[in-house]
Amino acid sequence: MFALLVASVRLVGEYFAVSYYIEPARQVPIESVMYRVRNAPSHRVLPAATGDSRQGARGPATVATACILVLICLSGCATLARNKTDQTVVSARQLSLRGIHAMQQGQLREAEVFFSRASEMCPLDERIRFHYAETLWELGSRRQAVAHMEEAVRLSGGNAELVVRLGDMYLAEGDLQRAALQAESAIQSNRQLAAAWALRGSVLQQMGRDEDALADYHRALSLQAHYPRAQLASAEIYARQKRHARALATLRTLADGYPSGETPQQVLVLQGIALKELGRYDAAIEVFAAAAKQGPPSTEVLVQLAETQWLAGDAANARLTLQTALARTSHESGTEPLMAQVLTLQRKLAGDVRL
Repeated sequence: MFALLVASVRLVGEYFAVSYYIEPARQVPIESVMYRVRNAPSHRVLPAATGDSRQGARGPATVATACILVLICLSGCATLARNKTDQTVVSARQLSLRGIHAMQQGQLREAEVFFSRASEMCPLDERIRFHYAETLWELGSRRQAVAHMEEAVRLSGGNAELVVRLGDMYLAEGDLQRAALQAESAIQSNRQLAAAWALRGSVLQQMGRDEDALADYHRALSLQAHYPRAQLASAEIYARQKRHARALATLRTLADGYPSGETPQQVLVLQGIALKELGRYDAAIEVFAAAAKQGPPSTEVLVQLAETQWLAGDAANARLTLQTALARTSHESGTEPLMAQVLTLQRKLAGDVRL
């Protein structure tokens, strides 16, 4: 079809060249081509033409007419194909929007179906691939999720934000080498992207290189002041280093970034621990109590509160709080790491009264 189009264009060009030599003083508008074809004067011929003069005049006109008809047909076919493609893209994006809405409503299975269909209809759209990957990740299909995120990165030409998300997936899977490569790639692509520096900080932190990780977290925070990921990670490193005042200052800055009464429970718990380590027991009790009000109190919150109450000399309330914590351990998973702390606190509180 392309060869036919080229040949048609060449023939039309030859016709207009003939017209130019016949009437050099006149510019022939495209709109008048058909009129001139029908009314071409019979006495005008090219110097090199042979045979009857009427035939010489009709030849180019006939060829031009045929070429124009061919071009019109080809243009119509291209338009129909383009319209069909455009409609497919529109339909795919509508399915993707329905998938996003389903995700927001927590309907992950429905979202997976929408994104799967959209991806089949428009396999070259990196945004659809991205949302499909995120849905699969939430559903626990991590290997599939990584594969689709890798494809999203490829289709986007290495979009730095998608590269970071892929790196986070590698990191969650324990693949530090690949996660590090994605972090470096994202930093080289966009050095102003806070998430890229935070990703590299997380990789370094898991490698045990806390000081290097802190440097990257600080770089991320210089680009994005309120960045919970970097602030929480920094506070955890400070706590391990026994730099509790620094940890507390970081956590307070983080808490100030949330509306009043909406500070996440984890942030409050870490604040309370920092205050407890600094010997500020009354302030720590107040923060742990606030954390307990942020949704159902976790076993960790209750154990930390009980220990702080005991340190503050309030053994009676410490026993009550610890009893509540023990009652929750049978209904809450992941409490095993707290049991050593619970047993130690039980011995301290035993004294004259057994729990």
